[in-house]
Amino acid sequence: MLLSTTFALAGLLVLEASASVRIRKTGRPPTGYEVDFRYVNATAKRVLIGGGIQPFTDQFHATGTSYRFNGRYDPHEYQPGDFYVSNPSPQLPAEPAYKWPYEMKKVSDDGVWTYTAPLPSGIYSFAYLVDCNYAPNCTIDTGHLVIDPDLPPFMNVPGDQVASSFQVPFDARFQASPELNTNFDYALDAPKKHRGRVFTVNYTSPGSLHPAPDIHDFSIYLPAEYGKVPGKKYPLLYLSHGAGGNGADWENLGRMSHIMDNLIREGHIPPTVVVTPSFYNLDPSLGPRFIYGNRSNPVPVPPAAKVRENFERYLFPWVESHYDVCQNASCRAFAGLSMGGVLTYEMYVNATEQFEYYGLFSPATNPPYIDAAAVREKPALLSKGLMVAYGLYDFVFPQARDLQTALDAVGLRYINRVTPFGSHYWNTWQDELWWFGVKVLWKPLPFDVRTGR
Repeated sequence: MLLSTTFALAGLLVLEASASVRIRKTGRPPTGYEVDFRYVNATAKRVLIGGGIQPFTDQFHATGTSYRFNGRYDPHEYQPGDFYVSNPSPQLPAEPAYKWPYEMKKVSDDGVWTYTAPLPSGIYSFAYLVDCNYAPNCTIDTGHLVIDPDLPPFMNVPGDQVASSFQVPFDARFQASPELNTNFDYALDAPKKHRGRVFTVNYTSPGSLHPAPDIHDFSIYLPAEYGKVPGKKYPLLYLSHGAGGNGADWENLGRMSHIMDNLIREGHIPPTVVVTPSFYNLDPSLGPRFIYGNRSNPVPVPPAAKVRENFERYLFPWVESHYDVCQNASCRAFAGLSMGGVLTYEMYVNATEQFEYYGLFSPATNPPYIDAAAVREKPALLSKGLMVAYGLYDFVFPQARDLQTALDAVGLRYINRVTPFGSHYWNTWQDELWWFGVKVLWKPLPFDVRTGR
């Protein structure tokens, strides 16, 4: 069986090369699936695969603080219960101390490069790293990173994303483990009649720097039912990216639309509209223009309060005036990952009347947090539906726990998810979005001890 994903090329600028990714169901160990990479570049001397794909570890050789003791297994060494782990590049030793496992082999004189790996279930983002001997240094701004021309990323304009992605299915015969569940099939394609539409939108935002002066952008998911029921208004979820990302991340790197299709199809939530905005490039006062993947000239994350004010002034009214979405807090939610979790907390505290549900995924929050005085001043803080979720190996684990301590101290009843295989990466955030839908989104408030059972 072959699985493929097709995207419109939409004028994507790539080097003169061709490539392909093929996912095959093998019915044999170690994972039941193999992924074939094929890339053509006649002038390349070495080609690695990076851009998000990582080595593997297991629960018994991984920690949240020391990456020296992670397994860093080659995928060919996969055993049930293994999962790939995020390795911050400064802590990943260069060759020869550590050899990157995803190295392609040149198989013909005309520049055909191939690599096959038995990858388990999950989302994988990747790019080809050409003539670069240390994967973490192969970046878009060094000229060594090449996007797969046959699998271009979902994005608004060329340059808005620097990696493609694919999803590998789960095979219980070879991947099931008593230690943890790494089945991500909820992010695979739903049957055709259940698939919604996802696309990018440009909207008027005075002061915006990108994609054009006074124009900003977001991505939007419309469920399969949208437009078929006259006069119906749909629940609305805003879903934020994190630092160094943009509004296309949730679809390109997390397959948000597939997760939403399956949440709706299985009856966990009603048909819901999802908007994934971008919090960079809103206004010159919030910093210089952000360019995705530009590590040599990083742009500070704009203050969450300023982003909230901008969204309240321009984004929220624009969405409500152009789409059939609800107009009150009871059917509106805001969620986000990492620094998007900080923005979500800002919405919870200072836009409390706008939303009823909040999802803080791997939140990079810091004090001060709400306290008894804040609750006395704004009692509605205790009647909202919150989920605080993070990975067991997530570097924001201490911050998320501190946030929970503050929420516990004021008596808020919230839902908590600790992803057992989770690091600070997209498999964790897929897991958190799925469980946010299953256990939290649009459920009766206030939460009690039976919520989510």
